[in-house]
Amino acid sequence: MSSKPNGFPKNIPLHARTYRNWSQTIVVDPLWTCEPKTADEVVEVCNWAAAQSPAWKIRAKGIRHGWSPLTVTADTKPESNVIIVDTTKYLTALRFVPAAGDAPPMVVADAGATMLDLLTFLQNQAGGNGSAPGFAFPHVPAPGNLTVGGVLAINAHGTAVPTANEHFASSYGSMSNHIMAFTAVVSSDEAPNAYVLKTFQREDPDAAALLTHAGRAFIVSATLQVIDNYNLRCQSTMDILSDTLFAAPVNGTPPAQSLASFLEEAGRVEAIWYPFTDDPWLKVWTVTPTQPSGSVLVTAPYNYAFSDNLPTWVTSMLSWITTVAPASTPTFQKLFSDFTKASLEDGLTDLWGASMNTLLYIKDTTLRVTANGYAIQMKRADVQQAVHDFAQQFEKMLASYAAKDQYPVNSPLEIRVTGLDDTAQVFAPAGTTLSTPLISSLTYDDVAKANGYDCAVWFDVLTLPGTHYSNQFYTELEAWFCQRFVAPAARLFPEWSKGWAYTDAGGWTDADFLAHVRTQFTTGRTSTTNWNAVVATLQHYDQADLFSNAFLDKLFVPN
Repeated sequence: MSSKPNGFPKNIPLHARTYRNWSQTIVVDPLWTCEPKTADEVVEVCNWAAAQSPAWKIRAKGIRHGWSPLTVTADTKPESNVIIVDTTKYLTALRFVPAAGDAPPMVVADAGATMLDLLTFLQNQAGGNGSAPGFAFPHVPAPGNLTVGGVLAINAHGTAVPTANEHFASSYGSMSNHIMAFTAVVSSDEAPNAYVLKTFQREDPDAAALLTHAGRAFIVSATLQVIDNYNLRCQSTMDILSDTLFAAPVNGTPPAQSLASFLEEAGRVEAIWYPFTDDPWLKVWTVTPTQPSGSVLVTAPYNYAFSDNLPTWVTSMLSWITTVAPASTPTFQKLFSDFTKASLEDGLTDLWGASMNTLLYIKDTTLRVTANGYAIQMKRADVQQAVHDFAQQFEKMLASYAAKDQYPVNSPLEIRVTGLDDTAQVFAPAGTTLSTPLISSLTYDDVAKANGYDCAVWFDVLTLPGTHYSNQFYTELEAWFCQRFVAPAARLFPEWSKGWAYTDAGGWTDADFLAHVRTQFTTGRTSTTNWNAVVATLQHYDQADLFSNAFLDKLFVPN
């Protein structure tokens, strides 16, 4: 690594550090990484970068719990003109804003604060009127070690839809739809190549393009709407066979013990299904104010230690399977499934406690797998048929590959369901109109409204990095998704942080799917809300093109 960049602000710590993403498939050693102590220092870094010729790229870094090349691409060179801005050391402040007048309670969170810190902070606030102390959100991502900035950049989500028994006065869509205001580093309107801090209110027409930005902007803090905290019961079972859980609906009605039947009853479901097995791990969360008889009280998150700290024999065998004996994948998946079931039966099948303590369950020590990811918008009445068709296709493909002695999937798949980013569920000051996040995978635009979409089903298929034939499997499955889920019945979006746009070369390499993404955010929209409008708005607020990289330059082009 050469000497430090010439003229870089001396008051801001700068180090040469390795950049490594979650699955460790993007590793650049080293890259210049700085640690600004304030939002003003982020602006100072950006103004230094814009003054260089050519301008340096500025990439915001949180926990790096992501797969896609939205921050750094795999082919980035250590000598590249890139500054990583680490938000996690100093940009971590949290401030609670009590309800006032018609306005709901809110929290102002710096971009580098983690979700665990945010939820803990909210739970400790006085004044909540829920069954659990403090405040919360209707659902959140399962990992607690994610930054607020990272979560908002990619419209992160948990799993929940409103039901007859549970309907909080809040969005059931992505975290991005909870934003009431945010502060970002943007190009100055008064001086060329200069950057300043600008605070956007949610009703600002330009805000909609930045509420989810996939790494193409730099938000330093956000104000989020919150709700009174609540107690959740989380029940786990592995006694329902996949043929039952993923059964086809009968005359449009989900059968008993099917995924959609639990969804309609409880509103919160997740299926974790090991390939080549028939007993998925089903989680069902139910809002339950008081502790049910037989439930185990949990007073902290991360209660599935067996999945966060896998025994040595599991990790060793996985490595052996991937490199030496892929044909043993079915046998190992059965062992892994049996291990999970036995671990759950050790007091973990029925948990109850404050929402955070059952919603957060993935630690950094869990298995580092790679994953594809898609959000498919549809009507809730169509969820069971969609899940059934996917399960049939998944097993058909596994069998087809196995017949050729190929085993591209050696980790479980995950299915979740959430609401969409409906602005009717978000507080709007009198006389204002809010826009849905324009490029959120859960965007609730005119197309969603016209077609009656009210939820999205999230499909993620996991496997170990480097598994042979996985790219081919993902490519084939993505083609099936594109063929199966089309308007007006449904529409397919990428899960920004995961894998998508597959070819044999890997994810994010298929130009046709990139075009599909741009088209999905264009069809049925006006000229002020379509993909081209988003691209123009993001460019307007980043005139020196600081907040980009080689992949984003390919993605964020006019449709």
